[in-house]
Amino acid sequence: MSKKYNLSPTDRLNYVHKGKVDPVNKFSFVKKFFSTFFLLFILILILIPYYNRLSRKKIIEDEIKKEKENISLYEKNNEELQGLISYLNSDQAAEENARINFGLQKEGETVVVVKIPSKNNGEELNIGNEGDVEDSCFKKWYNYFFKK
Repeated sequence: MSKKYNLSPTDRLNYVHKGKVDPVNKFSFVKKFFSTFFLLFILILILIPYYNRLSRKKIIEDEIKKEKENISLYEKNNEELQGLISYLNSDQAAEENARINFGLQKEGETVVVVKIPSKNNGEELNIGNEGDVEDSCFKKWYNYFFKK
């Protein structure tokens, strides 16, 4: 090498450094690793509160949506109640109430009362078949298929 470049022995030592590694190159990998790790750590510190805020925002939006649905249901119920109030304040409702509860009638009308028979003292009411005894299930099927 000295012959090719005409270097003195001291220049050759300075040029080759006798196998020593440059200290700047030795620590460059460690510096890059820690700087990357530090940047990732800072990024994580920034993203955690952002994620928490987004999750809270989603929860609040869901609650708002549910409350809006509740409001729409209450408004619909309110409209139905307003319709009922307006009907009950009308003359037609008063007339119906007087007919049903007090048995009143208009001029020229006749009132007919139909009483529905009810069970008395635990006895069953057989309308139209008071003397008949109820047949067994087998007999009913036999009559259904063979006696028409």
